[in-house]
Amino acid sequence: MIKQTHIIDEKTGEVHNTKVQFISCAFHEEKGYLFWARKSFSKSFQDVPYPDSMTDLEIGRMARLAKHIWSNTNMLGYRGSGGVRPYDVAGIGGLLGIGERRAQQFIAKMTKTGMLARVEIEAGNNDRQVQLYVNPIYFFSSNRIPLNLYLIFKLQLDEVLPQWVKEKYAMEATNEHAP
Repeated sequence: MIKQTHIIDEKTGEVHNTKVQFISCAFHEEKGYLFWARKSFSKSFQDVPYPDSMTDLEIGRMARLAKHIWSNTNMLGYRGSGGVRPYDVAGIGGLLGIGERRAQQFIAKMTKTGMLARVEIEAGNNDRQVQLYVNPIYFFSSNRIPLNLYLIFKLQLDEVLPQWVKEKYAMEATNEHAP
């Protein structure tokens, strides 16, 4: 399907701009219905095993957390006052139905296994935030890996990405840090 948008001068009828967008057909005769195309999602990959050190309970907890990945960032977050907020330890515990101490232990183990990564940022006015990111190898909320997510999980991603992609990210990272 094609969607066309025209900007037209009311007085003269002259078309100043035309925007053409190709949109997926909601129903395809061979492929079927395009289900919830505009909803947030998290996907996992069948051929990627979970780390051997994870228990079934921990895998289940990670699957539950994957439903709280913010949009296409792979950060565990929610919309709060002031915009998108990262979940803290208490928030993670609440999502999983466990106390703060157990949540802290779970986060520490998932960080050690490479399922999660902790990123500390300065959010302005000396406000420091800890953000938790989910490794896109296991649960992913987008189709594309941005540079920051690649850098967070570089060691794990370098094991599965083609060489040319690693080289592109290396060039991007160099350009980002150039004065």
